[in-house]
Amino acid sequence: MKIKIYIATVSIAFLMLFQAAAQNPMGLYFMETIPQSSQINPAMQPRANGFFALPSTGLMFQSDVAFNDAFQEVGSQWVTPLNDQFNYDDLYNAVGKAVGINNEETVDLLGIGFRSGRDYFTFTMSVKNVMQTGIPSDLFKITELGFPDGQNFDFSTMRIKEAAYHELAFGYSRKWNDKFTFGAKLKPLFGIVGGVTDINKFELNTSRQQWDVHVDGTFYSSAPIEVEESEVPGDFPESIDGKDLEDDEVAEYLTSLNNGGLAFDFGAVYEHTEDWTFSAALTNLGWVKFKNDLNSLSFNGTYNFEGVSVNGSEEEDIEQAFEDIGDSLKTVIDYGVGHDKFSIPLTPSMYVGASYRMSPAVSFGLLSRSVFQKHNFRQEFNLSANIQPYSFIAFNLNYSKRISGGNGLGTAVTFLAGPLQMYMAADYIPMRYSEVTFDEGDSFPMLHRQKDLTFRFGLNLIFGRHGYRDEPMLSVN
Repeated sequence: MKIKIYIATVSIAFLMLFQAAAQNPMGLYFMETIPQSSQINPAMQPRANGFFALPSTGLMFQSDVAFNDAFQEVGSQWVTPLNDQFNYDDLYNAVGKAVGINNEETVDLLGIGFRSGRDYFTFTMSVKNVMQTGIPSDLFKITELGFPDGQNFDFSTMRIKEAAYHELAFGYSRKWNDKFTFGAKLKPLFGIVGGVTDINKFELNTSRQQWDVHVDGTFYSSAPIEVEESEVPGDFPESIDGKDLEDDEVAEYLTSLNNGGLAFDFGAVYEHTEDWTFSAALTNLGWVKFKNDLNSLSFNGTYNFEGVSVNGSEEEDIEQAFEDIGDSLKTVIDYGVGHDKFSIPLTPSMYVGASYRMSPAVSFGLLSRSVFQKHNFRQEFNLSANIQPYSFIAFNLNYSKRISGGNGLGTAVTFLAGPLQMYMAADYIPMRYSEVTFDEGDSFPMLHRQKDLTFRFGLNLIFGRHGYRDEPMLSVN
């Protein structure tokens, strides 16, 4: 039982740690008054004739499970997966094959854009950090079933992908005629640090006689890590430690342009009538290739485990038994240390939108966003209302829904004070919380249904904010 409690605690703690983990808020898509809408669809031309973007920041996190999936409310109490009243079917319906957890932070250092006739040119310099984690749903079978005879556990969907990189984005949009506008972005990328798993097989088969573990995979990293290889070929490395970097070495890492990559964005806008507009975009088609400070650890083999000898039920005896299993895995599995180059692909997204202009001050939009991720395709929809009551202010109110995910209200607001524009946008704003109590203990507030949140804040300097005379940046009263 202690082992089951330990596994459950570690698994759920890992989920909760990364849940509060960059895509732009979908509310930005139809906000033509905010130049950053062109970062979602490169065909979008801001209404301002020119802009200079000051530093801005963005945060996105998504999880396939919320607090009320990993824990469940039964009556006036909350129960853990170790409780007999816990419904595992509800958990598996939320999880699927693997629990996907995405975390992304973006800092735009600067940006610029200007109009030249039918053309619009943009440039943005950013730093991004992306982490994606996949946790196999079969881990929860352990807390539900333990290790019964004849059970197969498949952990092959386990994955980790992390990349911190610089991004330069050169955008170009052209209004070809009165109906069509096309745009594209060329994005050179420069990796700072990165790591990715490539697991082909990770299975555990149990029986009354023995347990069989089958593993085949590789972990790649480009980071300040030192690996001391074992003197015996095929054995686990003697040590894996992080390097102690001096201040100048840290600065060199943060400014390095050695790990090159490339990505593309494409977009189109079709103005069907004065009232109806349709648009689409495909973004983040590319990769980062790492070739500095490389280390890889491959593992391949089968381990047959016949049992452990435990005297008594003391916790230290059980811990020692599992340490012995870990030591055995280090010797019977064939390990290999390498220094090969590797690439980390970005996560492509596809946007399809339609907007209806009811009046010069009010419009409505419907947006679909599809995110293509290994073992975890994500589909979201967003319905929004965009209002421009005065020449210096505009705002958006929207509702987002992710299939098999979260849902909630969002907003975007922009305010002009002379040439200075301040804007803020957020999707899936937390609206509900619950007082959580375990085993008649003290209660505490928790955003128990929260699975998603996207936030962005920034400043721009706007020039020629009214754009063309027949297309003012904001409706002037």
